[in-house]
Amino acid sequence: MKIKAPFDRYLLMLGLSLLLTVVQPIAPFWQELLVNGVFTFAFWEGNFRLVGWVRKRYPRIQQTRQRILTQAVLSVGYTVLAGSLVIFLLHGIGWIPYEANFHLQILGMGLFITAIIAIVYETVFYFELWKSSLLESERLKKTEARLQFESLKNQVNPHFLFNSLNTLASLIPVDPEKAEQFVQEFADIYRYVLEVNGKNFVRLREEMDFVESYIYLQKIRFGNHLIFENRLDAQVDRYHIPPLIVQNLVENAIKHNRILQEKPLVVRLELIEDTLLVRNNLQVRSHPAPSTQTGLKNIAQRLQLVANKEAKFYEQGGYFCAEIPLIPETD
Repeated sequence: MKIKAPFDRYLLMLGLSLLLTVVQPIAPFWQELLVNGVFTFAFWEGNFRLVGWVRKRYPRIQQTRQRILTQAVLSVGYTVLAGSLVIFLLHGIGWIPYEANFHLQILGMGLFITAIIAIVYETVFYFELWKSSLLESERLKKTEARLQFESLKNQVNPHFLFNSLNTLASLIPVDPEKAEQFVQEFADIYRYVLEVNGKNFVRLREEMDFVESYIYLQKIRFGNHLIFENRLDAQVDRYHIPPLIVQNLVENAIKHNRILQEKPLVVRLELIEDTLLVRNNLQVRSHPAPSTQTGLKNIAQRLQLVANKEAKFYEQGGYFCAEIPLIPETD
């Protein structure tokens, strides 16, 4: 039968106390075992709690150095303080004599026990983080591949190509100059999707240039029935974002809502502190477009894995809103 925490820890404390008592018997056996048990419990349990607190404060593998330094400082301070208090307490009740050499010996033993505990716990924790980091890396690669596949699939799906080529065909005889611009924007879309393959982040400015090209094609198709309001200011240059996210959100709005002359679809982008707000009025189609229902989930999962940030999607006051945390550029 497997021994569950915290009893496994208590059994190890008992074993260590027994070992110390057998190796260096000074007082009667049971008294010596009890004294060693009190010291072992104070050193081990206190440092165990400190380890847990430090792990919560510095939980990531990139914070290993801060975690070790903080743990070392706190553990040494705690061990010296706890050991001294236990010595004075046991001396006060007459269980041990008080001598300076004995005091230093106990503190030395406590620091040795603390070092062993800290090394064991940190080693186990580091390898757990390492395994978790490898798994997250694999999950990230799969999520990125899935999102980029969805984006590529959306750009080359028969409906998008048919609509785009049909629009181009109608432009050529009546407005060759506009048709040439259409081809340029069309090429920019595919060039960007291929260029960002394998990238975790791009500048928000680059993503917005891509979105503008996509909107250009859609506005030729829908005309003034599709309104795109880009309210991002000059600060857009200081942010990064995982690629293809904004375009996916705009595409979802166009895909799942009606776009009519009397009811135009309005897609608005705003920058609120370090968050990109993508908002559109809800005009849900009576016959939903084919969908895998994984687009928003892929976006949220990718942000969580790449940047440890949480995306928010919700409906409010007749609008669908997406809040995408951005990554500020470090100086």
